[in-house]
Amino acid sequence: MRTKALLLSAAVFAAGLISSQAQSSNVYSVNVVGYYTINVLPNGGYWFLANQATNQGNDINLILTNGMISDPNATFNTILYKWKGAATPGYDVYTYFTDGDAVINFGEGFGDGWYDGAGAKANVAFNEGAGAFLYNPASLTLTNTLVGQVVQGSSMSTLILNGYNAVAIKPAISTNTDSLLTQFPGKSDPNASDNDIYYHWKGGALGYDVLTYFTDGDAAINFGEGFGNGWYDGAGVLQSTNPVYFPKIGEAFFIFHVGGTSNWVYSFSVK
Repeated sequence: MRTKALLLSAAVFAAGLISSQAQSSNVYSVNVVGYYTINVLPNGGYWFLANQATNQGNDINLILTNGMISDPNATFNTILYKWKGAATPGYDVYTYFTDGDAVINFGEGFGDGWYDGAGAKANVAFNEGAGAFLYNPASLTLTNTLVGQVVQGSSMSTLILNGYNAVAIKPAISTNTDSLLTQFPGKSDPNASDNDIYYHWKGGALGYDVLTYFTDGDAAINFGEGFGNGWYDGAGVLQSTNPVYFPKIGEAFFIFHVGGTSNWVYSFSVK
């Protein structure tokens, strides 16, 4: 089984949906606004944050601001670890400062928001369906609410590249990634060497749940019995429909993929 040193996180969540409608004499349109709240535990808590809404170009300085903590001593600021991508594993690191605290630390401020290590304001998009870690070194729980248009439609897609992908189910829903709703196109290998692998953070000091994608036939080869296509644990038990392994609302996960790009396409609508 492949393993990598990945950041860990812990938090709880809340979520909701608000519908707003606009109507004229000849035009009717529906915009669905969604919100979800995550709580990052204090004193070194991590939360693997998913962006499951669309708003203001997804600029981190516009969508990831409420609840963030700044410290003039640059000790207890909220930190964002943004995954660079499967092709260049690692993180871009940004620290949250108010304008005044940025002036104290860098000699100049560019407004409240996320700064890189050189004191420049970050110009970074956190697109829907992406994942990034929030780190809270402060002594108080960090509470953040993300608000935006619900991601929906008949052709939502996420590219799964060779390597580690920090991704999320795009709408703010909690379900297994290979359900009829999300239909993740898992890659299976009868030799159990090039299968897709799902890393789901369990919280605290427990690490990750690690599940491997098998077709029913490949599972039978490797475990002596198959229970259908889906995500299997190391004991050969199909866990796709076990909610313990579902990503929570507002929570991302890692997919490790070997080979060419896979296009994850699915549909979702709010009625």
